[in-house]
Amino acid sequence: MSLIVIWLTLAGTFAASYCDVRSRRIPNAITGSLALTAVIVHAFFGLWPLLQCLGVMAALTVGGYLVYSRGGIGAGDIKLAIAGSGMLSYPLCVPFLLYTGISGGFIALLFLLARASARTTLSRSIFMTLAGAPGIATDKREKLPYAVAFALGAVLLALSQSFAPFLRISI
Repeated sequence: MSLIVIWLTLAGTFAASYCDVRSRRIPNAITGSLALTAVIVHAFFGLWPLLQCLGVMAALTVGGYLVYSRGGIGAGDIKLAIAGSGMLSYPLCVPFLLYTGISGGFIALLFLLARASARTTLSRSIFMTLAGAPGIATDKREKLPYAVAFALGAVLLALSQSFAPFLRISI
């Protein structure tokens, strides 16, 4: 079953990444179909896999709402995390989310370094942080296509489960 759910997660995250890069939006059709497919696939394998899938999705819905309500991440990204993690279920969702977080950090750093205005803000932020000053809130925010991080997280998970077992994260 793990090979099926990994391939389906890869397909969903790649489709979401394409849309997110082009328009900075992840369509509900992608996240909804991935979530529905997750429920169907896990129901096919029995009650326990279905309950694990639904439990993962419920936990991420609550946690995602808390992050979204504070402006930490977009709604489409939260829905993609819920659908992708639901598809992978427990325990594969844990390394998927960790790989996604690490990938997202690298993408954010590259995103900042690629923009001249962001480089100035980054250097000032580092200086202010080292000096112990509080952060400065700004209304001007550029949207990061975080679905790309989910796709990279899915790729790293697939590699860890096949060609590159040295990438596996023990939980």
